[in-house]
Amino acid sequence: VDRVVVRVPRKMDFEVPTAFTPNGDGHNDLLDIFAVGITKFSYFRVFNRWGHMLFETSDLTKLWDGTNGGIKQGPDTFVWTAEGIGVDGSIIRKRGQTVLIR
Repeated sequence: VDRVVVRVPRKMDFEVPTAFTPNGDGHNDLLDIFAVGITKFSYFRVFNRWGHMLFETSDLTKLWDGTNGGIKQGPDTFVWTAEGIGVDGSIIRKRGQTVLIR
């Protein structure tokens, strides 16, 4: 006889830090995205203040390093969007802002 506890998240969401510091010190160098209660991840995109997409991925292990085409972006606020499918089959879309600190 054995017992297994299965926890199903009540909330389906994307969590992204409000700031990150890609300065090479090994702490907060990448903009991370946490998918809570998401069964299929569709995309994560980062845009600058003029609406130009700087980064896009459909792989949760590939994170933004604060560059665009190999060029370091300066300190600024960036907008991100994410989409995925929740454990209940609904489409989850979220957007937010993060600050790049150098």
